[in-house]
Amino acid sequence: MYSFNTRTGCVQIDHHSCQECTLKGCVKACDKYGAGILTLEDGKAVLNVQREDAKRRDPECLACEVECWLHGKQAIAISLPMTGLEQFRSRTNGHTAR
Repeated sequence: MYSFNTRTGCVQIDHHSCQECTLKGCVKACDKYGAGILTLEDGKAVLNVQREDAKRRDPECLACEVECWLHGKQAIAISLPMTGLEQFRSRTNGHTAR
């Protein structure tokens, strides 16, 4: 598993599944809609910036993950923890005001 941290979360890429993908749309989506931090190396998506630089950027557009899940091999997972979400849900029973 290839992973790296961003300012707000973590990106994990299953390189075994990634290498089986023929479209590689995640890199194109990252360039077009996202932070432009992915490139291909030996047929796998990897960072094209230093890990420290990735920590200052955000993949919050989720373009690479969405593209991979819809048209690729479901190899990318982005985790964006939401501090306080569980406490909020417990106070509101999961409902928000309209």
